[in-house]
Amino acid sequence: MGSITDARTYRFCLHGVDLHYETSIPSLAAPVLSFLRHFHTPPVSGGASLTIRFQEAKSREQIPIRASDSAKLLFSGTRPSMGDSLRSIWRCDVKQDGYLLIADFHEQGLLAIDGPAGTVEGYFVKPDAMHADVCTSFFHYALTELLKRRDLFTVHATALEYGGRGVLIPGYSGQGKTTSFLSLLRAGYRYLSDDYPLLRDRGTHMELLAFPMKIDVTDRTVTMFPELHNAPPGVLHQGICKKYFQVEDLYANSIGQSCTPAMILFPHVVDVPHSCLEPLPRSRALEAIMPQALLVYDKDVAVREFKALSHLVEQADCYRLHFGRDVLDLPKLITPLLEMRRSA
Repeated sequence: MGSITDARTYRFCLHGVDLHYETSIPSLAAPVLSFLRHFHTPPVSGGASLTIRFQEAKSREQIPIRASDSAKLLFSGTRPSMGDSLRSIWRCDVKQDGYLLIADFHEQGLLAIDGPAGTVEGYFVKPDAMHADVCTSFFHYALTELLKRRDLFTVHATALEYGGRGVLIPGYSGQGKTTSFLSLLRAGYRYLSDDYPLLRDRGTHMELLAFPMKIDVTDRTVTMFPELHNAPPGVLHQGICKKYFQVEDLYANSIGQSCTPAMILFPHVVDVPHSCLEPLPRSRALEAIMPQALLVYDKDVAVREFKALSHLVEQADCYRLHFGRDVLDLPKLITPLLEMRRSA
């Protein structure tokens, strides 16, 4: 078993936020390096503002961190971490223990998150037997807890960029979120994220920031798109619950960066020949997007996140997308609206 004293440090820069990831365990390193491969750039300030350390514990009893008897239970149960496909693969108790937020994954391990200091200590039992997606989900959980305290918020949505304008498509599994996303992607839109893009409130405007991940697809979705159905061997991989692929393997030059969010689409699948858009009042759009935000345990952070989401729906055009059977024709409905907005 490796120790933290012989850990290797990996450095990343996430939209101006420096991150150090430390681990001595190869099975804890490889999934995270793949997850953050688009951010493997030199730090912007010469020093890390966030640090996440993952270590191995031989048993649950050897994890050196315990919540005190006075710790307050904030959450208990199964929860999504990186999309609906991982909704129930780990149980978690979240407790506030002084300045620490402790996420206890029971027999799998534990995270101790020091939000003010920008550090996370993680201990995991038998990491070599852990599926790569599970390791990545633990890391993503830790990272988002740190980022939201730096006013980088995220929502459960797919996101694309077209001509400097961003499109957000929030929603749960089965509502047409990924299918509509792929329909736009293949039409020349640029990929920002399949599950959790980042949002930053600049005061005068909102920024939609890229967080590229692997793209999860169901077997039914694969049949809808010729490039997926006829993909060469090795492009589609089997994950825990769904198949997945890396966007650059199918769509060249398709990864975007920061942009201005211009449109929010709330999809639901309907059995009609043609898709259509229904303008959505901003009050209803805010109600619809709030459940797609991650849980926030800090009251001050929650207030800032609510203000950011309110600013987002004020800035963007909001629609209910009644997504019909014309899956490949969706860009004909969306693109003219974005072009009109760009020329206005």
